[in-house]
Amino acid sequence: MEEGWVHAGSLPLRRRLSGFPRGGYDGRMSFHERTLASVTIPSTALTGITGLLVGGILLVGCRSPLDRDPEADLRASVRTAVDEQLRDLDADAAPRETQAFVDDLSQELDSRLDELETLGPQPKDGGAALALGPGLDGEPLEVVPISLQTAIRTAVRQNLGVQQSRVDQAVAAAEIVRAEAAFDAVLGAGVNFARIDEPGNDLLLEIPGGQPVIFDQGQDARQWGFTTDVSKRLGSGGAVSVSFGADETSVYNTSNAISDAWNSAVSLGIGQPLLRGFGEDVNTAEIRLARNADRKAAVAIRANLLALLVQVENAYWNLVLARQDLVIAEWLVEEGDRIREILSNRRGFDTTLAQYADAVATVESRKTRVIQARRDVGRTADALKALVNDPDLPVGGEFDLVPVDFMIDAPFGYDLRNSISTALARSPFIDAAILDIDDASIREIVARNGRLPQLDLQAEVSWLGLSDGFGSSVREIDGDYIDYLVGLQFSQPIGNRAAESVLQQARLRRSSAVIGYRNAIQDVVLDVKNAVRDIAAGYALVAQARNFRLAQAENLRSLEALRETLAALTPEFLNLLFQRQERLGEAQFQELKAMAVYNLSIAELGRATGSGLEANGIDLVVVGPDAGSAANGLNGGS
Repeated sequence: MEEGWVHAGSLPLRRRLSGFPRGGYDGRMSFHERTLASVTIPSTALTGITGLLVGGILLVGCRSPLDRDPEADLRASVRTAVDEQLRDLDADAAPRETQAFVDDLSQELDSRLDELETLGPQPKDGGAALALGPGLDGEPLEVVPISLQTAIRTAVRQNLGVQQSRVDQAVAAAEIVRAEAAFDAVLGAGVNFARIDEPGNDLLLEIPGGQPVIFDQGQDARQWGFTTDVSKRLGSGGAVSVSFGADETSVYNTSNAISDAWNSAVSLGIGQPLLRGFGEDVNTAEIRLARNADRKAAVAIRANLLALLVQVENAYWNLVLARQDLVIAEWLVEEGDRIREILSNRRGFDTTLAQYADAVATVESRKTRVIQARRDVGRTADALKALVNDPDLPVGGEFDLVPVDFMIDAPFGYDLRNSISTALARSPFIDAAILDIDDASIREIVARNGRLPQLDLQAEVSWLGLSDGFGSSVREIDGDYIDYLVGLQFSQPIGNRAAESVLQQARLRRSSAVIGYRNAIQDVVLDVKNAVRDIAAGYALVAQARNFRLAQAENLRSLEALRETLAALTPEFLNLLFQRQERLGEAQFQELKAMAVYNLSIAELGRATGSGLEANGIDLVVVGPDAGSAANGLNGGS
């Protein structure tokens, strides 16, 4: 195995997640800064997580003297959630290294070790020379070597599941813009026209010594006008608007006509809730929730990538094992053919027809395993191709995918406390749980505000001007004619049960989020311990499986030596010989499988601690809106 065998360059996303969730977001106050505005954060990432949670819970209680949080036990449980997982582990303990704790059988068999190593199927035979036959299309298979490094690097770029996660994160990022757009200024304009033609009673005015005058009281008017306004929602919950409008009115009747009467007005209005709905924390809650959703989507990408690394490595070693199983199956057929040939040559001397038929049946049975093993090689290769999603290696194509890397069996050094601390600081599942608590805290702030009475202030002032022309009517707006309106509107449900119920739900959901955080901590610690335990046991199992293989090889070697001295081969002896061949093949496969499990356990530890990406040279970085897609920004490493 090459050193530094995975380096996939930089995977651009909308945020750097290295050490997430430290750092800001788009130049705004970050999640940590907002929730810990009054909390001093220690330098260590682990203590920072604990402080973040305490600050997130205290956030609700520090908003107002009227809204105190009485759940001190809940805050205390959050404060100690991390410490209780580490208190029994010695911080000064030296790192440990895996040990086999099994007898070294190779020393006992040292004089015959080289011979035993060459006895049985050879792992090196699982390379490109493996006979797989034609592909499903009937054509010879194209040999394509592939390293674990290449498989991981390509999968990080091309895997469809990760691409879907990137799209989901882009959707979440777009939701932030939608939420922020609620506070954008709105420009409005309108025009109107009215035609009024109403009959009325005529008014007769008697003039002594003259003709009477008739006044037509009917209405014949035409009116048109326009308005423009700019309005903006405020972070405090109110809204402000500025408008300008003008209209021309022409009135006609039989006796006179008044035309070109222009009325212009400039208005300023503001509406502001004073209790319920007041405050930036309440009115920007949707923006903060959208930002958290964006962070969760980015955390999901990190979690999916960590899982993908394990899946790719698992698929890679499965391909190695499938090819080795085919090597073992073909070796068993070759050994069976050799014994059958020996029996065929001795049929005229001491071999009965039944003995020969038994050998033939055994060989034919072993050929069945060869067919199954070839099928499994194709299946595991397709499974790896599906994960990698390389355009040059489509799942529908027929290739002889040859893995060039092999499992390692070297000791592995580990520090349980350090591994748990790293996991608590970097696991995406804990990051997601922290964001869930913040979401619940934001919703509780809104619910607390919802208990208050509805008391809204409405104010408007207008400056008016009237003249026979548009320009002159505008110039008449000089403060001589002013209309204004000020009002308060109050409402409060009797009993306020709905708002109290919503607040109770919000508190319970926040408590549930804290429990979810504690559960996430337990799950992460359990994953780390299971991975470390699997590594320790896996290393011992590799050594034990090697002892088992050497013992089976010695068993077969001694039986082969006995066969050469026997005058006749009994059915019992032949059956024993076939059994020992199969046991050696099985022991060989068990050793290889133990090595694969050991290597996969190391990969699982990287996933559990959240450090698998960095260990494989994969960095999640921020890209600007004009930098292109995340997939196009991933530069391969060497």
